[in-house]
Amino acid sequence: MCGLLGVIATENKHLSSEDIKKVLSIGNLAQRRGVDASGLVLIEGSQNIHVVKANHGFETMIETKAAAELLATGEQAQSFGLFGHSRLETHGYSGSQVNNQPVVLGNWVVVHNGVITNAKEIKDSLGLDDGGIETDSVAIALLLEEWDRSGRVVESGEVFSRLRGEYSVIAASVFGEVFCRTNVGNLYSVVGDEGQTYLASEPRQFPKEMQSKCQRIELDQTIQLRNKRETAGQVSVVDASRKETGMEGAQGLHLQSDEVGADFSRRMEKVAEQAKAYSNTLRRCTACVLPETFPGISFNEQGVCSICQNFQDPEYPGLEQLSKDLRDRLTPNGKVLVCLSGGRDSCYILHLINELGFDIIAYTYDWGMVTTAARENMSRMCGDLGIEHVLVSPDIRQNRVRIHRALRAWLKKPKLGTIPILMAGDKPYFRWASQIARERGDIPAVLADHPMETTGFKAMLAGANFSPNQAGGVSYRLGPTGMVKMALSYGLHAAQSPGMFPALFKEGLTGFVDYYLRKHDFVRPFSYIPWEEEELEGLLRSHYDWSSGEDRSSSSWRMGDGTAPFYNLMYQIGLGMTEHDTLRSNQIRFGLMDRSEAVTRLETDNRFNSLGLASYFVTVGIDLEWAGNRIEEFAHQSFSHDNE
Repeated sequence: MCGLLGVIATENKHLSSEDIKKVLSIGNLAQRRGVDASGLVLIEGSQNIHVVKANHGFETMIETKAAAELLATGEQAQSFGLFGHSRLETHGYSGSQVNNQPVVLGNWVVVHNGVITNAKEIKDSLGLDDGGIETDSVAIALLLEEWDRSGRVVESGEVFSRLRGEYSVIAASVFGEVFCRTNVGNLYSVVGDEGQTYLASEPRQFPKEMQSKCQRIELDQTIQLRNKRETAGQVSVVDASRKETGMEGAQGLHLQSDEVGADFSRRMEKVAEQAKAYSNTLRRCTACVLPETFPGISFNEQGVCSICQNFQDPEYPGLEQLSKDLRDRLTPNGKVLVCLSGGRDSCYILHLINELGFDIIAYTYDWGMVTTAARENMSRMCGDLGIEHVLVSPDIRQNRVRIHRALRAWLKKPKLGTIPILMAGDKPYFRWASQIARERGDIPAVLADHPMETTGFKAMLAGANFSPNQAGGVSYRLGPTGMVKMALSYGLHAAQSPGMFPALFKEGLTGFVDYYLRKHDFVRPFSYIPWEEEELEGLLRSHYDWSSGEDRSSSSWRMGDGTAPFYNLMYQIGLGMTEHDTLRSNQIRFGLMDRSEAVTRLETDNRFNSLGLASYFVTVGIDLEWAGNRIEEFAHQSFSHDNE
């Protein structure tokens, strides 16, 4: 899930200063795909390979002394290759130099974009020294090293066929060979005037004058850019990392101690039991399962809630109409952008649009709270289907610093109505989808939302009047009165807990505009067909080995969102319900589930996720004992008030 860049001179030629300048420009534009770490590889005419790695972004890495010396060598030593990497941290903590790319192992130096989902199995089966590298990319280097040791009796394609997930790779050996390969298409090339090959993860990274000559690397084909020589060079690695000063990445964080973690879990389990007991005392709709605490709800004499009374069955135009409407919106290149989060709905829609025969580009916005299971689901599916996967990621470390600041302020003065401020960082998802669609030729964008996901109560708790679109999809618009009420609610909370002001004025305002005010011009397949939970989940598990991350979550809904265990516990404490109560109630209204089944499902849906909650706090750097104290205090106030 990273950005690649490079230029390789043709045989018997070397790089010019202009080649190097262009590669640095390509690298700067790779940062949109991740800035947690970066690296550069320079290959001299003597086959010597020089590597610089850093635990910060590409743009700052190339300003370091180590990078400056490497680039100066590139201009002076008749070098023939320069390639690199801008990393989004997924597997392997970026604060440890060995985990950052380029991966250096044996004879090989490798940069990789994607996620290898069977990396552990490959490492275990080969039994080779992995150099202590935790990242999944090491599986590629290990396979290449084994390939060398076996005398290369098989073609490179057979080596790469052992990988599961998605990969785009540039690899070089100390014998001077350089090749690239992709199984999803996240690798583009431009041939220069001197025969040199420029490489990038996306067409937009190339200078505008080069983009007309841009070609996507053919899937599952090894492109040999330089051939193997008889003599070997040597590899040198320089670490240009900075001292850690801010939030560490999730992969490098651990519970303060087993004792602290166990104590936190025990305390939170007790709170969750109290919340469940409170939930069981609430009056609920006799038709759905919404409780009396749902904002604005009322019941008639039969005990049916006002939401059920006003519900109207939607009409579904069907798959044929979906296909026709989507084809009518195609632009000359015939491509479709499918928004992909790694959850069950977006993964199913990726499968469906592919089955309908469309040429797909998948798009993901990773704001730092995306779970490992979701990332692996995306990579597994894109790899199996050969679908290009465009990723946008902010500075995840900085994003977690912002979440840390907002979360501490919120916990000091908890208010259910302002919980969404903690998730405001994911709202640019919609804006970036529109931008990627424009960049790729104004192609139509497909979004996997559906009416069953409409919770409503989150905005209503802040004073808004939220209305679902009964015809399908979700209404993201609030009326002027609702917007004013919501803004006042958030402003008052920030006044009571001033630490919330930075999040309110930056992420909050940006998220509000992106979510409520910007035009959302998406094709929504679930407004054409019913949402069938069992069918879509069964298909994903059987076809793609899809995982809901059962070790982290009791329900597959929201399994891609690392914040869900926290906010659902808070809603359970304050309201005696979670968003799962709204999901199951919607399914009842849509005729997809009867009430008795919904009640049974909620026993599992609302099961407390202790590990997920601890992981959330640890990921954003919140002390578990302190967080536990704040949650217990909030629960005490809530339950005391309810018992009065």
